[in-house]
Amino acid sequence: MCDAFFDHLLRRTFPGGCFFAGAVLEMGTRPGPVKEQIAALQAEFTALIRRFIITALERQELPADEHPDALTFELNGIILAANTNFVLREEADALVMARNTVRRRLGIATSTSPPRRRRATSRPKGDAAVPAA
Repeated sequence: MCDAFFDHLLRRTFPGGCFFAGAVLEMGTRPGPVKEQIAALQAEFTALIRRFIITALERQELPADEHPDALTFELNGIILAANTNFVLREEADALVMARNTVRRRLGIATSTSPPRRRRATSRPKGDAAVPAA
């Protein structure tokens, strides 16, 4: 799921990054139905991350002592940090770092090559520079 989000950013589907991440910051302090809808969508996204974690725990793909709420919080934080860094710097390296951070946190082998400095607007052929899990 994290890889799919990072791929979404890399494709620059929305030039400002994740629409909802931006909307949370814009509308989070304003009461009303727009804020409520954005909060509901964010809650659904967070719940989806948590469901994936619960499934991984049930399949014994994560350590049995992993705390689903804490891991959900961490992965959501990585996703938001990746979005912010990618939008501000327009560098695919932010997404490489985010992918590797998620992999390390989940105990998955990470890329052995160091991130290369490249602006996101100069798209690589395929997704070779940003490996998928």
